[in-house]
Amino acid sequence: MGETDQEFWDEAYKQEPDQAGVPDHFLEQEVAELEPGTAVDLGCGVGDNALMLAGRGWQVTGLDFATEAIKLANQAAHDKGLIADFIAADTTTWQPPQQYDLVIITYALPGGQKSKQALNTALKALAQGGTLIVIEWDNSMAAACGFGEDDLMSVEEIVANLPGLAILRAEVRQVENPFGNEDAGQSTANVALVRAQKPVQRSL
Repeated sequence: MGETDQEFWDEAYKQEPDQAGVPDHFLEQEVAELEPGTAVDLGCGVGDNALMLAGRGWQVTGLDFATEAIKLANQAAHDKGLIADFIAADTTTWQPPQQYDLVIITYALPGGQKSKQALNTALKALAQGGTLIVIEWDNSMAAACGFGEDDLMSVEEIVANLPGLAILRAEVRQVENPFGNEDAGQSTANVALVRAQKPVQRSL
């Protein structure tokens, strides 16, 4: 995303600061049985998912290029008495200072070629034996979301951009339609969910 996109989201968070809500329920299901360790949330927004992980004992870093979102995330952490490190940075260019046991991207792929760059960042950030979870609107939802054809990926496209990982889950799930076009018979919306693991390289 470019500077214009960053300005758009900063202004959006300024206009509607009360965007903090609940963590993604699909993500909560996926992490329920994982042993807490280090985690990074790429495109964390106001920090709902990152703080959910922090509340479960994870050492969490949240990353978002919208500085206003980072401010709100830090305030939410303070209000909830949770510890998390929130950083204003672009997920397409950020260089991870370490590798993490868990990497998550939830509704935060920036679209087009930059989605591939964000997934590459996720690959760099993932430790051996670590888990990557990607949750995003499926590309079948592009028109409903008001996006172009290349702005959203299919499950297959996400998987194709995760070379070297063991794919544990790759499926489309349905949620209640949040886009207000139920009159067209679309009461549900499609969500792409991919869970993968980085194999441990064993020395001889």
